[in-house]
Amino acid sequence: MAKNTGLPHYKNSTAARNLWEPVFKAYFSVMLTPPPGISDWDLVMENIIKISGMKPNTFPAIAQQSFKGAHRSYIGGKPGENSHDLSLDFEVNLNDSNSMYVYKAIRAWCDLAYNPLTGKMGLKKDYKGGPLIISQYNANGDIFRQITYQTVIPMSAVQGPNDPDFESDEIFKVTDWQLRVDDWEETWL
Repeated sequence: MAKNTGLPHYKNSTAARNLWEPVFKAYFSVMLTPPPGISDWDLVMENIIKISGMKPNTFPAIAQQSFKGAHRSYIGGKPGENSHDLSLDFEVNLNDSNSMYVYKAIRAWCDLAYNPLTGKMGLKKDYKGGPLIISQYNANGDIFRQITYQTVIPMSAVQGPNDPDFESDEIFKVTDWQLRVDDWEETWL
């Protein structure tokens, strides 16, 4: 076995010699439980294409003291952020009934928190969803990381298919739908 000397050769790479697989961002699954009464949710989950904002590693802010212009830094005395915001993107199709089922299901969830057509505000117990489970895996489907967010709530309205354009061949997607999460568990397998 060649000693790793840092020269640019295949044999000098431990990952190459051991046939270790890279981590591909596209190998993930999402399971999200909506509040009761939201229909077609299994179909919504089939159409998720991206999730961003996962920050399970939080850290306290830095605290600083000074003495005559000389600074000393410490790890802060209180925990870092205990909540963060996720952003989800979905593709949208029409079903046999000509219904935008993905958009309608997400909109029904948002309407539980605030319905812009009636002005009705909901209670958290009615619009909270969860758990939201994100699993990352390898090409064989072996999970190596799983994050479970216990409670999720919508933070933004879902944007509809606005601004029709004869010049566009773009397919409508729900993008940047935001959820707030307050508690989570992370498991490395």
